[in-house]
Amino acid sequence: MQSWMPDWQALRAAAPVIEAGTGGGYVYFITDAHLGDAQSPPEPFLKMLAQLPDAETVVFMGDLFKVWLALPKFRTAAVHEVLAGFQGLREAGAKILFVMGNREFLLPRDPESAAGRALPFDHVIPGMCILHWAGHRYGLTHGDIINRRDRSYLRWRRLSRRKSVELAFRAMPGVLARWIAYKLEAALAKRNLEFKIALPQDELEAFAEAMAADLDGFLVGHFHRDQSFGGGGRREFLRIVPDWMSRKTVLRMDDSGRLKALHFD
Repeated sequence: MQSWMPDWQALRAAAPVIEAGTGGGYVYFITDAHLGDAQSPPEPFLKMLAQLPDAETVVFMGDLFKVWLALPKFRTAAVHEVLAGFQGLREAGAKILFVMGNREFLLPRDPESAAGRALPFDHVIPGMCILHWAGHRYGLTHGDIINRRDRSYLRWRRLSRRKSVELAFRAMPGVLARWIAYKLEAALAKRNLEFKIALPQDELEAFAEAMAADLDGFLVGHFHRDQSFGGGGRREFLRIVPDWMSRKTVLRMDDSGRLKALHFD
């Protein structure tokens, strides 16, 4: 296997198990807000966060901002506002999980570092995790590791997460680092358009089959769809969480595992 090719089974074996709660409330899944894009101002997102009743756990599945360099010195007013929104949920008693997407950089990898940077996340997941909720087990990952044919992106993903790249960005002034990050994002947005437009159904089905053992379901973001795939003999095993940017939708899971899409105007 090429060094840049994701090893699904190795990620599955290393995935931490995170306790979401015993039930009685809900788990909410949100993904791909791309805040800062013209389609996705922060105000509706913040209003939604304040309207999630009986939240035991809120899982953000990646790509919170158009680009996010997650060091304090790079924070804008919008970043401060959104982090305060998540902190409000924590103060109300919810656990907050953040699954890293392809637009997050320089996030810490453990709860202690997150607390040290005043980030309102109980867990930061760089790859994959298993969510233990009311006696059920659900796999979670952003989804950018699934399409193995998108080799150009996967090479970029591995490069952008190298320690040397992180150290270079840490040393830069905030204005310069944000300028470089937005330039890179704009360049990447124009590449591999065939992979962005067409849903890689065969890869999603293969991933579902590979993950189906010992799990009750699997949730991913990244693909900006609202769709399910079978796996392990089940008609609906892998669920793509609808993106917030274009759909303004959140998935709510009750303690029996039922999912309901909640639409926000």
